[in-house]
Amino acid sequence: MTLPRWMVRLIFRLLYNELAFTYDLVAWLVSFGEWGAWRRTVLCCLGEAPILDLAHGTGGLMVDLLSRGHTPFGLDLSPYMGRIARRRLVGGHLPVRLVRGRAQQLPFPDRSFGTVLVTFPAEFVLDPATLRSVARVLRPGGRLVIVVMGYLRPVPLLRWLINRAYDLTTPRPVSEAAALRRLESAGFAARWEDAEVDGARARLLVAVRTGETGQ
Repeated sequence: MTLPRWMVRLIFRLLYNELAFTYDLVAWLVSFGEWGAWRRTVLCCLGEAPILDLAHGTGGLMVDLLSRGHTPFGLDLSPYMGRIARRRLVGGHLPVRLVRGRAQQLPFPDRSFGTVLVTFPAEFVLDPATLRSVARVLRPGGRLVIVVMGYLRPVPLLRWLINRAYDLTTPRPVSEAAALRRLESAGFAARWEDAEVDGARARLLVAVRTGETGQ
């Protein structure tokens, strides 16, 4: 059983927009404090600069990258997320390189980036239009890294609660094999792998741009 698709979309639309100020708290609660560590697993698979944080949200990954000497760009469609991320960066005296735009129509020149990062994305990330757009802005050999999900620590009740919530809000998730096929069709060589940071483990999708489909 899942919630009606319209209801799921409404919940996430509010969370990414009018209720964006609650996003970090909600993420912390549903992950039982693991969210930040899950997000940082993407740092294990960085490719070359420049780096784009696609769907940057509240800016947590931007701060992680900047604190490690990187100078990423960030893009998000939500003006609410953009304002929160900007305040976060300005408050930390960090450079602000944020753009508002759609993943399916990235407002950057061809071959602009060596790495594109996406953490806990909505269904847009495997939209063929998104993958073509990402392939276009990546250089040959550039890397797309997606943190798809985190593994909860072995506390049976907590795992059951999170799995139940996931079942309710995720209608017909794309299988791992289907995700690889979509990426390959867009000009990527892709693989699934697990990564660990600070004892937290997450499932990552790592793709290298090899073809010319995104041109």
